[in-house]
Amino acid sequence: MKKIFLMLLLSAVTFAGYAEGKKQDHPNFKAFEKRQEAYIINEALLSESQAETFMPIYREYKKSLFALGRQKFELKKNSRENFGAVLSQLAEIEAKEAQTKKEFYEKGANAITAEKMFRVIRAEERFYHNMIRGGHNKGKAPQHRGGRKGGAKPQASPDAKGCPSPQGKDQSKGDRKP
Repeated sequence: MKKIFLMLLLSAVTFAGYAEGKKQDHPNFKAFEKRQEAYIINEALLSESQAETFMPIYREYKKSLFALGRQKFELKKNSRENFGAVLSQLAEIEAKEAQTKKEFYEKGANAITAEKMFRVIRAEERFYHNMIRGGHNKGKAPQHRGGRKGGAKPQASPDAKGCPSPQGKDQSKGDRKP
């Protein structure tokens, strides 16, 4: 659920920013796309030939999603009344987005393997996650910390003598229980 929300949030921010007069062929947008594609190719372990086959499919998918996102943005921006009809139109656009995504998954799995397609999806999510979480990473692989789902449990920090303190508290800083 968090991943879906994250993807929708980034998509909305991207669409909103570029829907206000900026074009998809803006140099910054092109640089962003190149960085994203390089990240996906690397993380999904696509060979050069797989990348050449797959990336045109990916670009077309992103172009379609961008157009649908722009439709939603314009619809929301210009809606002042008849909100029932607006909601119906938004639902139709979102259904088109879902259909576009389904077709992309199928085309992608046919162009590369289903496993590689799954890796592409995960890589795209990580890319967006990294961009939102701390733009300083600029699409680098996330650094997982202990205690996270699927990660290692946090280790107790050593006290001044180098011995682990109870419950991960550092006794040298006065966090000791009486």
